Amino acid sequence: MKRAWKKIKIEDICRKAGVSVGSFYNHFKTKSDILVEMYAQADGYFELKFKNELPSESIMQDLIQYFEVYAEYNQNVGLETVQQLYTSNNKLFITKGRDMQNILQQIIERGQAVGELDQSMTSEEITDYLFIAARGVMYNWCLHDGDSDLIVNMREYMSRLITIFK
Repeated sequence: MKRAWKKIKIEDICRKAGVSVGSFYNHFKTKSDILVEMYAQADGYFELKFKNELPSESIMQDLIQYFEVYAEYNQNVGLETVQQLYTSNNKLFITKGRDMQNILQQIIERGQAVGELDQSMTSEEITDYLFIAARGVMYNWCLHDGDSDLIVNMREYMSRLITIFK
């Protein structure tokens, strides 16, 4: 049986990880610091994935690829972990200025600059809009206990959605 994040004790985490409570406190001050570290790792993953990535000929394809990477990352993190993250108590999702969002925003800005994307919304507004939808796809995957191919679902959903920004 899965327990809610707030009911999981540091001792439980340490037991599952095979480390002492003292070791935990050498790396983290609180249980919430684990989440902060997870988000930092996600940002690092996106930074590495897109650092030397050359834009394709289509901004739409770049957007789809971005969200495929988003789904791939979460799938690799694992269903149980992602299920713990997808709660309304987790406000880290809406933290502004993270590398992950900045990379998406840069793709959108590039698309707007060359006229491939609508400019009636700012790149930040479109970024927020797309992330709300992507988190919905993720949440649905969690609700169904990962019984579908997350990357395929994300690709199909976002491919349809991004057309409204042409």
